[in-house]
Amino acid sequence: MSEAQALKAGETKEKNVDVLHADRDSPNKQIVLPHAMDYKEGIKWLQRKDEEQSRKVSINEQVNAYPLDGALALHKAMARKYGWNHLIPTPGFFGDRPPAMIGIRTGTGIGDVVQVPWGRIEIPGVNGYIETQITISDKQPKFVIGGVVMRKHEAEVAELAKLAREIVQAESVYRGKAVRIKFFEDPKQVEDIADFNPKFIDVQSVREEELIFPKDIHALVRTNLFTPIEKTAVCRKHKIPLKRGILLAGPYGVGKTLTANVAAKKCVENGWTFVYLESVRDLQQAIHFAKQYSPAMIFAEDIDQVVRSDQRRDEEINGILNTIDGVDTKSSEIIVALTTNHVENISKAMLRPGRLDAVINVPAPDAEAAQRLVRLYARTLLDAKENLDQVGVALANRIPAVIREVVERAKLAAISHTEEEDKLRITADDLLIAAHGMTQHLELLKPVQEDLRSDAEKAAEVQSKGYMAAAQHIAAAAFGKTAPNGTASQHAHA
Repeated sequence: MSEAQALKAGETKEKNVDVLHADRDSPNKQIVLPHAMDYKEGIKWLQRKDEEQSRKVSINEQVNAYPLDGALALHKAMARKYGWNHLIPTPGFFGDRPPAMIGIRTGTGIGDVVQVPWGRIEIPGVNGYIETQITISDKQPKFVIGGVVMRKHEAEVAELAKLAREIVQAESVYRGKAVRIKFFEDPKQVEDIADFNPKFIDVQSVREEELIFPKDIHALVRTNLFTPIEKTAVCRKHKIPLKRGILLAGPYGVGKTLTANVAAKKCVENGWTFVYLESVRDLQQAIHFAKQYSPAMIFAEDIDQVVRSDQRRDEEINGILNTIDGVDTKSSEIIVALTTNHVENISKAMLRPGRLDAVINVPAPDAEAAQRLVRLYARTLLDAKENLDQVGVALANRIPAVIREVVERAKLAAISHTEEEDKLRITADDLLIAAHGMTQHLELLKPVQEDLRSDAEKAAEVQSKGYMAAAQHIAAAAFGKTAPNGTASQHAHA
């Protein structure tokens, strides 16, 4: 490059500098030289600058998003900025590894999948390549734009990453949705990146009216779980913390999982992210995920599997307790809802007030709740005026699944004694007969304790009972009780 080609000089009003117009068509592109520097020296520095700009540099632009969310955002950013991109192979020991197109789920429908590139990518006008990567930050897998480009294109990639971050914030595929998610102990060892896809939960079919508890329990669930979701703005206005920990305790089948489904629907309807954990052991990772997409609710079942009272406090348990305690999430808008079928097995350190904001013991339905469940399952086949007081008593303390089966059996009974289908109705008697049959059925399911004694021990018990019966017979005769032949004992008359 000659001096004449490189620069065209022009005087400025500054005393100590010359301004050199590098491009006639772009008068705003100016190179300012100290007054004492001649043009040859300026050319030398320009050549050094040109060499520096041509050097290759590594790219590491982290996007604060779950890997697939970040990959989709990058895909959208490239489409908006360039209109297209070009995939290139990644060199490897066993030959070049071709880039992949991965399907990212965006909803519950069959067609809710977007194909995006994963691997090395060339972008227009940039010498080098960018590469999609995963890193671990705050114990959470996150998306990284890596690669190697010339330094003069570093700002171009930074601008692309900035656009991807803006898209994640405005158009995240997970924020405000309900997802079921599994985390990996070592995300970098996952062979198929598509395995990171969370499963979207279809909340359209969830019916809140099916969630029936005793009235006091229903009030506690609504106050502690549903109100913060439905009245978020009011809670913020009155500075009520939206970082909460709730434990639902109760036997299997009383409605804890249905509570999760109703909560998921309310989250989607009110702009919250709902995260259902496939394993409660992933609670720490889920907290960090929820921070990215808050306000959010995490729902995890069977917490007693990892914080048992008979376990010593190890690193895993301490990590979970500190996570629930909110050491680094006190200002977060995250509700952690946990369940257990065996509250008696949970470490007392877990149950203390302050670590959990509410522990709600969810029992099987009482008589009144059982009546409401019967009417729910029977629907129009049960007259609204039918008295169900005895039915409620008969079905009290039975789980909803059992009550539903009683109603189904009552429907069969009604069909058997009704000739005209349009007059089919369930009566309280149908329900009581079905409830009685169900009671007998459930009695058969009770575990029978196996007799592990030896034959000699069993024989000794029989012999002992025989001796005891004979002794009672003699005593009865001695004190004037009726003898076996029906006559009074002679000893009594003596």
